[in-house]
Amino acid sequence: MRVGIAGLDALYWPVAMANGLKGKGVELLGAATLGVSAETIHSALGLAPAEYAQKYGARLYETAEEMVARERLDTVILVSRHSKHAEWAERLAALGVNLFIPKTFTTTLGDAQRIVAAEKRYGVQIAVGPSARYLPPMMAVKEALERDLIGRPFSLRICHHHGTIDVFNRNDWYRDPAEGGPELSLGWYGIDLILHLMQDKASSVYAEYGNFTSPDSPFMDCGRMLLRMAGGGLASFDMYFCERVPYPSWQLEILGPKGVISIHRTEADPLKPVVAVDGPNGHQALPLPTETPGWEMFWVDDFLAGREPTITAEGALLITRISLAAREAAQSGRPARL
Repeated sequence: MRVGIAGLDALYWPVAMANGLKGKGVELLGAATLGVSAETIHSALGLAPAEYAQKYGARLYETAEEMVARERLDTVILVSRHSKHAEWAERLAALGVNLFIPKTFTTTLGDAQRIVAAEKRYGVQIAVGPSARYLPPMMAVKEALERDLIGRPFSLRICHHHGTIDVFNRNDWYRDPAEGGPELSLGWYGIDLILHLMQDKASSVYAEYGNFTSPDSPFMDCGRMLLRMAGGGLASFDMYFCERVPYPSWQLEILGPKGVISIHRTEADPLKPVVAVDGPNGHQALPLPTETPGWEMFWVDDFLAGREPTITAEGALLITRISLAAREAAQSGRPARL
């Protein structure tokens, strides 16, 4: 797989993707600035474009089109501004390359639909991520559900702590309302997990937001979504972007007629949770998988195997639809039908 990255003007994804590709044994051949100045990229990424290219052994380009042609790429990681994802997806899909688009997928439903249409029009594959379903504790929960340890779940509660907005500089996209917001970034993880673990569609969503510790943020820093599932179940997702202490990264409870599966913490390290089931046989810890596809890099395995991506463009469209409906509900004070 011949991979290039289109866009370096971001705090996290250019480095995370380059490091992850090395772990998958896939070479990063090119990096395109998309016309963004070296000064702007350095301000966001902490590396000048030339420094990034040297560090990861990639050749540097200004345009994505030249990079694709000269490097004979079959796959491009798109790290443009979220509001430009649809435009770039259309341009790159027309070149016949597969795409990976890190969340935030898009900032509007119209743009999400454009990406789905481009995938179909040009016959390429578009994968989207990351997905918390590939975190070891979430994989243990899914395996327990598949073993029918608690029966068909009817209630789910997830909490995710994601730090604070302080890590983003004043010019970062995250501070720009036009580039999305927590529903489309933090909400991404929770909605994907809810659909994956409940194995059901959502029929409505309600949300409440607040800003408690980030007065300089244009967005909420603490929010809660409540989804009513088509089968009658309930699922909630707490988005914490408001804690400056090492709070648990993930907590979960999922209830079924035969018991409860939970993710909780028993030691100081929030990244070392315990998964347990309480059921007819009492309380028991569940083993975590020792190998996973990687919650940020699973799409590489999908592309290498020639199978449909775990999260397709159509799947990302659905998550985006629910995310934007949650924002609508928080603004109106009424549940939004889906």
